[in-house]
Amino acid sequence: MKENVFDREDKVIRKARSLLTGGSFQQDGSEDSYRELLAEYEKSVRQSKRLLKMGDRMQLALASLNEELQLREQKYRGIFENAIEGIYYTDAQGVLLEVNTAMACMLGYETTEECLKNTRDVGDIFKTSQAFSQYKIMLHSKQVVKSMHAQLCCADGNTVWAEINAGAIESHATDNRHIAGIVGVIADITERKHMMREMCRLARTDCLTGLWNRGYFVELAAQEIARCKRFSHELSILLVDVDYFKGVNDKYGHDIGDKVLVGVADTLRETLREVDVVARFGGEEFVVMLPDTGLDAAQMAADRLCRAVREQDFSYDRHRAINVTVSIGVTAFEDVQTSLDLLLKRADTAMYAAKHNGRDRVEFCTQCSSR
Repeated sequence: MKENVFDREDKVIRKARSLLTGGSFQQDGSEDSYRELLAEYEKSVRQSKRLLKMGDRMQLALASLNEELQLREQKYRGIFENAIEGIYYTDAQGVLLEVNTAMACMLGYETTEECLKNTRDVGDIFKTSQAFSQYKIMLHSKQVVKSMHAQLCCADGNTVWAEINAGAIESHATDNRHIAGIVGVIADITERKHMMREMCRLARTDCLTGLWNRGYFVELAAQEIARCKRFSHELSILLVDVDYFKGVNDKYGHDIGDKVLVGVADTLRETLREVDVVARFGGEEFVVMLPDTGLDAAQMAADRLCRAVREQDFSYDRHRAINVTVSIGVTAFEDVQTSLDLLLKRADTAMYAAKHNGRDRVEFCTQCSSR
């Protein structure tokens, strides 16, 4: 504040005081009126000085606040532009107002302007209307979206898997609070999804043959048995064992033995229906689940498998053709008392009967057949 802002007022006050001390007033009461007027004037000047000081402080505070806001804006802009996650801002109706470079790049656009031109509404980036509906429901119910996974549309027609986190911005401009806009953050999790699917596949798959493994077969079979009990459907189980497989390993080596197992697995897969479930049960043993299949149809399928393996030449490297056969035990679902353990025990009993009776043949469990 400049020092001479109130110089004129201060001079007037000094002059007025000198008049009071100089005895220039007559004894008519005018001196008292003059003194009161001077006091009021001095009071007004003091108040004006205080107001000026307050204004200076407010101006300094406002300047400091503006500087802080500028710094925050620069910080926000730096985060917005340099973040590796996609960031978007919409109005209350979901119209996209701003996206950062990372989001434009994620969706396959060269610039943010191009992205906004082609995706006017946030709903345009969702692959399915169901996913967008879920997004809106979460926002409207909780005003926040947390860790939502959805597929987003790219400029080239492809899709990316994304994790979306978003929140509503409330306006306090009026007495009634309302949503002024939405800020969201999008992370590309496509690679993570692929890795998770691959991990699930590996956890369910036999690493040698590519068939389902024992654990996943048990899971699928339990579901199918529950369906049979509920709807009275038919179901059959085949237990398949490669005959004299130890001799193959001893004669040709375990690497060739492994290739023979892969060949048998391929033959089983190619001979059966797509709906049939084939798994490696362990060692040289395989198990097959035949949904909606009774005992007679299961016998026909088992006979085809025996014949297909018998006629297959497994030729590897420089070795001569290797021929193997299989013994198959067959059993079928009977009633609500039938469990998976019981079916596997019966199939195992029938399979060992096939081996005992000469191998390269099909046998039925006695509890399931009157043959």
